Amino acid sequence: MKQHARFLMGAATSLAVAWTVAVSGQADQGQARVQSIRAGSASYSVDGKTWNAVQVGTVLKQGAKIKTDGAGVVDLYLGKNGPLVRLAPSTTLGLTTLEIRKGAGETVVTTLLDLPQGKIHALVRRLNAASKFEIKTPTALCGVRGTRITATSRGEFTVLEGRGYVLYTPPGKTKANRFEVRAGFTFEPTLNNNEGGVIETLPSLANELRSATSQMMGYLPEFERVRAWTPTPSWNMPGRPFVAPGGGQAGGDPSFVLPPVTEPGSQPTSPVQPQGK
Repeated sequence: MKQHARFLMGAATSLAVAWTVAVSGQADQGQARVQSIRAGSASYSVDGKTWNAVQVGTVLKQGAKIKTDGAGVVDLYLGKNGPLVRLAPSTTLGLTTLEIRKGAGETVVTTLLDLPQGKIHALVRRLNAASKFEIKTPTALCGVRGTRITATSRGEFTVLEGRGYVLYTPPGKTKANRFEVRAGFTFEPTLNNNEGGVIETLPSLANELRSATSQMMGYLPEFERVRAWTPTPSWNMPGRPFVAPGGGQAGGDPSFVLPPVTEPGSQPTSPVQPQGK
């Protein structure tokens, strides 16, 4: 009996180990594809020493770095790790971690970008609790849970939609302070005698971010795009009774006039009568 129990315990342990290996073995590395070079030029490196010219379609893997020249504007498509990031002129960006792990009924995405110089705009999917998208700068770690954001190497962090956070280390200090950044606000490291603070986003910054992310959204596949819902007019819906604005000729606003019906090859007829009348 004891031997049988030991066998069952050993089998259970083996299954647990096998499951852990199976789950951990499903981690894949993402990649960034150069979607567009909108201006100037850029180069990339896989070892930090040798730099090569960037072209549309260039694929950058985890650990690679990309930098733009003084006029360069480059858009990257990161798939599940983004999906989209735009590098502004004179920007250096490191793809520190691009990981996609499947298991336990959900996909966990980990994206860590290093921004030692310059500025980026990003369009980020809404993430589950286990996933993260973070940008490391020389003085701060900026995190986001799905939104449109701008981050700079100075530690500035703007959120247009969604929410984010900043772990900021003031000059001369070793402990980071956490700041929550809501939609419509910007973290500014120079506030409060360089202790940092959150202020309402300036219209110029908001417009710049909105323009950049709206342009990038055009790269997304059709099924990923946000669509505006427009209700169908009641008179185009079979079986639906006509309801005029404010009542109209159906018993409301007398200024509303029903449009005439025109058959092909004929003259306009008298105004349409509301259904059900």
